[in-house]
Amino acid sequence: MERPRAPIALALLVVTALTGALACGRPPAGKGPPPDLTAPHVDEAVGEEAVEEMAPQLGLVTDEALLAYVDEIGQRLARNAPGYRFDYTFHIVDQQEPNAFALPGGFIFLSRGALLFSNTEDELAGVIGHEIAHVASRHAAAQQQVAARSRFLQFLQQPWLVAYSRDLERTADRMGQGLAAVSGYDPAGIVGFLRALDGLERITTGTFRVTTFYATHPGTRERAAEAGQRAGSIQWTRTPGVSSSAADHLRRMKNLVVGESGAEGVFDGTRFLHPDMGFTIRFPDGWSTLNTPAAAGAIAPTRDAQSFVEHGGPGNNAAQAAEKWIGENHEHHVRIDRSEAVRLAGRDAWRVVGGVRAQGVPLTMVVTFIPWRGQILRVVGIASKARFETLFRNVARSFRPMTPALLAKVKEKRVRIAVATGNETLSGLSRRTQNAMPLLHTAVMNGLRGDPMLDEGQLVKIAVEVPYVPVKTRPADRSDAPPAGANK
Repeated sequence: MERPRAPIALALLVVTALTGALACGRPPAGKGPPPDLTAPHVDEAVGEEAVEEMAPQLGLVTDEALLAYVDEIGQRLARNAPGYRFDYTFHIVDQQEPNAFALPGGFIFLSRGALLFSNTEDELAGVIGHEIAHVASRHAAAQQQVAARSRFLQFLQQPWLVAYSRDLERTADRMGQGLAAVSGYDPAGIVGFLRALDGLERITTGTFRVTTFYATHPGTRERAAEAGQRAGSIQWTRTPGVSSSAADHLRRMKNLVVGESGAEGVFDGTRFLHPDMGFTIRFPDGWSTLNTPAAAGAIAPTRDAQSFVEHGGPGNNAAQAAEKWIGENHEHHVRIDRSEAVRLAGRDAWRVVGGVRAQGVPLTMVVTFIPWRGQILRVVGIASKARFETLFRNVARSFRPMTPALLAKVKEKRVRIAVATGNETLSGLSRRTQNAMPLLHTAVMNGLRGDPMLDEGQLVKIAVEVPYVPVKTRPADRSDAPPAGANK
């Protein structure tokens, strides 16, 4: 759960019988029918609107030096892109999974995880080139034309979602490699990145991912093999890169967050700690926790109940926020049984108790609205049985300001660049440097396999655990003092 940005509608956390409860649980799809991507200039308008809608909820990395590095590589590739001359912009998403996507009109997004899995500028250029190929080929428009002919694919027309077919992914792989080559990059660069992804899939799932009928991307191993064969037939000439060497590229990754970011809040058992927003809340013991950009919460072992906290938008009046929420959800057939004032964490809050029917199943719902530092937080509980109502109340009652002792529990891992000594293995280097990443993850992130012997002077990305320093983005809230009144 990230710092508050745009208001986010009620978000359910798992795909169970509960997830279909509210239509407003889906990402925003924009107003009116999807735009018709019939011309490149329309792509630009659609992409810009989608960025405005998505960016506040994504969470972006603001490291100016790293952004400038990515942009310089991207602009070098974009100058050689075929077709319409889009004005390309590049962003880094604060997401640990290695991921990249493109919106119509030249808006390219890379996750910090993708940067961490690139070990050379050639590899990073291959990833960016793939996304530029999607934009230059106007694949969003192509997919929309396919979707328009099938009522089963209407979801592809959402401006905030661009899902490409396996054929278009292969086209982007091929074009991206060609684009890298004409821009002076090794077209085999993308192969190393794909092999790292394959290694990550292996240690995460225990196997490599194979192509299925419904998969939008070909299997990673398959893509790497095809890209490797293709690279051998491409003629290219090296042009000096933005970085001076592979070592320079690695050093630019220093200090990136590895894994979970403290800015999104962290779990200590079933207690959720959000250092930047300065609050903590506890979910039931024994429940499975989950932290997403939209919400943080927990799911009952029986999978028939869940509770979570999410942003409800700016504001200081819980009663007004509840009234607005009730009005917005009236069309979704939310039943309101009680709407009442409560006192939580020394402040005036509001509780709504009701229900909703999802897939024919009646669900109980308890939503508590808490004003906090100029924002409204919603503590939501939803279950298939009314007996959970008391438990959901207790979750809301656990809401507290962050204490120094709890803040000290919030840590995150950040990249450091270690130098191998003579006659040293990867495991030996990890022990010597107190690397906080598991050995297999360290190997995959560095394009290595197993526990190899390292060359003397070889640079290796490791992670160190450091205390999280909260971002002071808002004036202090005097009501952050210990609760003056008992929770009701």
